[in-house]
Amino acid sequence: MSQNKTFSGPWIQRLAVVVLSLILGVLLFWLLGFVTQDIGSLRGPDFSQVQAKYVDAELLEKQRSLKENLEGIKDSVGSKRQQQDILKNSTDSLQNTLNQLLSIQKQNLERNLTLSAEQQQALAESQTFFLENQKQYLALNEEIAELTRRQYQLQKEHASLSGQVDRLNASARDEYGKMMSTHRLKVAALKLTVMVPIFLISAWLFTAKRSGLFGPIVYATFVAVFIRIAMIVHEYFPRRYFKYIALSVIIAIVLRLLIYLLKRIASPKKDWILKHRQEAYDRGVCPVCGKPIRIGPLRYTTGNRRHGPVLIGQGVEACKPQAYTCPSCGTALYDKCGRCSDIRHLLLPFCEHCGSEKADWSS
Repeated sequence: MSQNKTFSGPWIQRLAVVVLSLILGVLLFWLLGFVTQDIGSLRGPDFSQVQAKYVDAELLEKQRSLKENLEGIKDSVGSKRQQQDILKNSTDSLQNTLNQLLSIQKQNLERNLTLSAEQQQALAESQTFFLENQKQYLALNEEIAELTRRQYQLQKEHASLSGQVDRLNASARDEYGKMMSTHRLKVAALKLTVMVPIFLISAWLFTAKRSGLFGPIVYATFVAVFIRIAMIVHEYFPRRYFKYIALSVIIAIVLRLLIYLLKRIASPKKDWILKHRQEAYDRGVCPVCGKPIRIGPLRYTTGNRRHGPVLIGQGVEACKPQAYTCPSCGTALYDKCGRCSDIRHLLLPFCEHCGSEKADWSS
């Protein structure tokens, strides 16, 4: 008897293998992500250093100073306008007081009366404060006008200087962009230098070892590496190129699977042949052409491939095993065992009576 038997194990073990394989794939994906992240943290070009080659430091300092002066002038104008608002409110209050006192004075004159000493003092003080407020308001107006003229001059100077700096900065940004592109390509090359050998090793293991004992580990490793390298390509390659790369990879995978399936059909492995023949015998059809088998009890059955055979009657010979050849394709399906002489399945490896193995069962 054959000693090369594969046991799938209890379902709980198979489930544990699947779960642990998924966990392994995720952990490997994270690990590779940490590696590529560390590579990506390499220091790139510094824009300030590139800018210093094109824009003079004194020019930048002058621009900064002008900006600060403009902000200072804006603050001063705002402060003086607030003072004007306060003076205006105070002046309006004094104006009301003066109007009231003058109205009282007018009424007293009509009655040949005079203002009291307190009223006369309040009138004099109100007039003095009113005039003082007017002077301060006018002085603030002059200061605001002067600051506005100064602000306009500084704005013109700042705009001219900013235009000059912007033109120089544009040249600096162009060079910085080229340096960043070179840096990105360098980082991409370093990442691919690390990832491509890992991918090639995992691809070789996937091709050669995926059906072995450590198949789940091989699958988890290959998928994790493949996804990570695809992310690197998507990140660093232009989108117009990435779509061609992605499609080429997908086409290659589909072609590989198609070729694999065609080879399996043309030269199937023994486990696939055994499974196919077992299913065909169980359904009561020829494993080669699919014609229903009519032997023993099956001679008195009816049905189809979808629903299976249904017994409709039997004779005495139904209980007697018989040799049988498919009348459609001529394949011998049942015959005597060379060891025990009982009728056995010719297309299966072992005799169901004595357990002897047929050496050429898959031919």
